Amino acid sequence: MIEFEKVSFSYDATPKEKSLSRLSLTVNTGEFVLLTGPSGCGKTTLLRLLNGLIPEFYSGEIRGNIRIDGQDIEGRRIEEQAGKIGTVFQNPRSQFFNVDTTSELAFGPENLGLPEDEIIWRISKTVNDFHIRTLMNRSIFELSGGEKQKIAFASVYAANPDIFVLDEPSSNLDFKSVLELKELIKRVKQQGKTIIIAEHRLWYLMDIVDKIILMKDGQILKSMSIQDFGRLSTARIQNMGLRCRHFSEIGTNINIKNFSKSILELRNIRVKQGTHTTLQDVSFTANGGEIIAITGANGAGKTTLARTICGLVKEN
Repeated sequence: MIEFEKVSFSYDATPKEKSLSRLSLTVNTGEFVLLTGPSGCGKTTLLRLLNGLIPEFYSGEIRGNIRIDGQDIEGRRIEEQAGKIGTVFQNPRSQFFNVDTTSELAFGPENLGLPEDEIIWRISKTVNDFHIRTLMNRSIFELSGGEKQKIAFASVYAANPDIFVLDEPSSNLDFKSVLELKELIKRVKQQGKTIIIAEHRLWYLMDIVDKIILMKDGQILKSMSIQDFGRLSTARIQNMGLRCRHFSEIGTNINIKNFSKSILELRNIRVKQGTHTTLQDVSFTANGGEIIAITGANGAGKTTLARTICGLVKEN
C-alpha cells in the first residue's frame, strides 16, 4: 500500500509556488491508478516523491508523510527503493545507461546484485513476455521511438519491482505503439503489480485502469472509480480540461479555408543518416496561414523532416 498524508512540496527553484499542497492519497496493493489533469497540476512531482527523484535529484521543501507498506520513506536513498519501485519515463532516452539493448535489460538486475544465472533468466523471461527478441543485441541509437519505449519498459520489468511508476509513457508514440504499450501494462497488471501512471491520453487506458485521480494546482480535485468516470458526460470531461476517453468523443467541426500563397516548397529532399536513408524524395508545398500535420509511424522520418526544414539536418 502507498500512502500520501497531507504532503506539500515546493521546488527550491520556485520556493513560493507549491507544486503539491496538503495532498492525501492511498493506493492499494495491486491497484492501477491514473493521475490526470492539466500540465503543471503536480502529477510528475507526485511521482518523483514516490520514486525518490525528490529530494535526490530535485531539491525542495517537503512536508507530510509518504509511506510504502506502512514504512515512511523519508531519508531513504533512491537505491534503497530500486528493487521496490521501477519508473518508465516520458522520454525513454533519459533512462538508458547502455548503448545496446541487451545490456540495458541486464542493467537493473546487475545493480540489484543478482547472480549471473538469475540475470540471464530474467532477460530471457522479459524477452519472451514482451516479444522483443528482434530488438535484442541492437544499438539503442538505431531504434524507433516506439522500440525505445519498449526497451525502457522491459528494462524496468527485468528488475521485477512491486510498483511500476509511469510518467506519460505514450506521449511520443504512434497509435500502433500505444496499443503495444497497453499490452505491456496489462501484462504487469495481471501479475498483481501496483501501477501509478500520469497521463494526458486517456483512451487506451479506459478498460484496464481501476481508479482516476484528477489533479489541479497541486491538489486532488476528484478521486473516481473507472465506472464513475465512465458515467461522466462528454461535456463534463471537456469542461474538466481532459482529453477524450473514446474516439467517439472527438469533435469534427473543422473550418477549412483555401490558401493560395506558397511560402515554403520542398523538392525531392533526401537525407541519409549513417547507412539508413531517413528521407527519400520528399516534396510538398506549404501556403501562408496553413496548419500542416506531419504524421506517420514512429521512425517514419517526421522529426528528421522537421529538423531538415529548420536547417538542423543537411540534405545529402
